[in-house]
Amino acid sequence: MSGEVWTLVYDRLAELVAEHRTTLIFVNTRRHAERIARHLSERVGEELVTAHHGSMAKELRFDAESRLKNGQLKALVATASLELGIDIGDVDLVCQIGSPRSIAAFLQRVGLRHSVGGTPKGRLFPLSRDDLVECAALLDAVRRGELDRLRIPEKPLDVLAQQIVAEVAAREWDEEKLFDLFKGAFRIAPRACGVR
Repeated sequence: MSGEVWTLVYDRLAELVAEHRTTLIFVNTRRHAERIARHLSERVGEELVTAHHGSMAKELRFDAESRLKNGQLKALVATASLELGIDIGDVDLVCQIGSPRSIAAFLQRVGLRHSVGGTPKGRLFPLSRDDLVECAALLDAVRRGELDRLRIPEKPLDVLAQQIVAEVAAREWDEEKLFDLFKGAFRIAPRACGVR
């Protein structure tokens, strides 16, 4: 998008942040997280906005999460690093910059509001015409109650290779015992995923 359009996006985000107690802004890249947090902090206040992404030190991410939960931040601009398993307290609004690329990711992100009995509120900001079409289709699917199709790959040898490397890097293994471990996982995995 042009610089002029980005300025409109930053201005609209700043308006939304001002209208809500806490706002989560999800982006798809670390670069966008840093850039949008910087532009928003210029509009809202440096102490009220920060970024959160996987390249940040664990302590900095935890500090950002705590500040949001304690009401010290008005907005947190995050990648998927904030998506799962983190208690962030009540969130009034979730904004998604660019398509989240899946219905489940969008619902997970917007559903991060933890207010009992509250209705999650989200806004999508497409970044291109293709994004606009994808976001419109996503919203249509959400309204109809559809979810992404789950595709479980058969014989994911890349995952097996990663697990073998992880196991032998962590400790010494007898080859036969390691082989038995993975044979057992292969027998259990299809049942655990509901595949017969």
